[in-house]
Amino acid sequence: MIWLRGLSKKENLAWMVAGLGLLLSCFGWTVLSEKFHYGQSHFQRPIIELIGLFFLAWLFFMVGSFLLSRTTHTRKKFVWIIFISIAARVILVPSNLIQENDVYRYVLDGQVLLNGENPYRYPPLTIGELSERSSLRKELEKPEALTVLSRISYPEIPTLYPPMAQVIFAVGTHISGWNWMGQRLVLMMVDVGVIILLIHLLHVLSLSGAWVLLYAWNPLVLKEVVNSAHLDVLVAFFVLLQIRALVEQDRKARDLWVVLSGVALGLAILSKLYPLLLIPGCVFFLCRRSRGYVLSGIFVFAVGVTVFLGFSPFWSVGFDHLSRGLFFYLSEWEMNAGAFTLLSYISPYPRWVCGALIASLSFLIPWARKSDDILSMVGTMQWILLLWFLLIPAPFPWYVIPIIVLTTIRTGTPAFFFMMLLVPVVAAAYYLSFFFEYRGYSCLWWHITRLVEHGVIWLTLALFSGIPWTLENCRLVFGIERGNFLPKKNK
Repeated sequence: MIWLRGLSKKENLAWMVAGLGLLLSCFGWTVLSEKFHYGQSHFQRPIIELIGLFFLAWLFFMVGSFLLSRTTHTRKKFVWIIFISIAARVILVPSNLIQENDVYRYVLDGQVLLNGENPYRYPPLTIGELSERSSLRKELEKPEALTVLSRISYPEIPTLYPPMAQVIFAVGTHISGWNWMGQRLVLMMVDVGVIILLIHLLHVLSLSGAWVLLYAWNPLVLKEVVNSAHLDVLVAFFVLLQIRALVEQDRKARDLWVVLSGVALGLAILSKLYPLLLIPGCVFFLCRRSRGYVLSGIFVFAVGVTVFLGFSPFWSVGFDHLSRGLFFYLSEWEMNAGAFTLLSYISPYPRWVCGALIASLSFLIPWARKSDDILSMVGTMQWILLLWFLLIPAPFPWYVIPIIVLTTIRTGTPAFFFMMLLVPVVAAAYYLSFFFEYRGYSCLWWHITRLVEHGVIWLTLALFSGIPWTLENCRLVFGIERGNFLPKKNK
């Protein structure tokens, strides 16, 4: 391989095995996906084989990650990483959706918006009540439209996705109409944008662009973004833009960059609402700058105006319709829960306790960390989003995509480095729930699986965050020194 010339034979072979092994795993997913068709042959679906291939992809990802942390970064290695990243995504493009159907809601929302209707007005169940003059009414009469409507989860509630997400859905629908493939393609474009922005940001921070591997080769990203077309990659993109603007503000001390940072975070909130939790961390960070209170006020104002303007075209339906889907999600959904399950045993109001705890942590973490540089602020964001993920009632695997992106920037923190290496493989346990459901297994199997999935993450954090000992007191952990995980400079 000409990309790897100049490396030692041993290193060359290791990188080739890691990259080609990842591609082989992705090819296996694409082949297996042919046995995943909506509503068909649940018992025959090769879920265990899927998880096995996921584990294999994770092993090759781990090989690449440890090679990255132990060896000098070169341009040829960087080119190989990018080549494998692109090839893996191309291999997954023709794959069927595997155990996911969120994309059908995306398609409907996109059609509603493209036809001039408000996506928050009608639930899928009653959308046929539109006026006969409506262009959407004619679209809904198409056979492919009926297929999409029949595959939407919770058709009795309107959409819960915010306005920026609706724009992305409309773009995807414009590409392929009622076919969901357009949604995959547009989110893959966002995914490529994340990779490009990560490389640029790493360069600006004087870090090696090769660390993009932690995102670009991550099997969880490949499964949940490229195959399942989940929206959280859009959140990651705007959070990266927000960090990039703050880097410029730190260098040039111009208020314009604070405004752009606020706009970017506002767009992240308009993609999914949970980036709201990042506002206190950014405010505490800006308050430690010269004219800190002024900068914080500008930032909050920019976020507020962006969110206000984003929702303004949809207000005609009233607050009840705008918030019905979100309210249902916050008050009813529970899936794959970890710590929330324990909260439900000790409190009669677990959702209120969970909400109060997450809101408190979003203020307490930045206050306690006293972040005064960009990388430290990124660490604060990591902690806020991670604890949010671990505490909520429905921590789906794709929710960790923004955390993976942040970890790519800040690889020098052992707790997060190890935890984010483990998350992709433990998150695959989520798909065991479908295996149990299709075969009528008892709830005990669900509880054991969740205990393992969440327990591994908590244990990793305890081990590498100082409980019962600190990494500094252990020269070697799993045979690896902490210094090896510090990012290396560009060469």
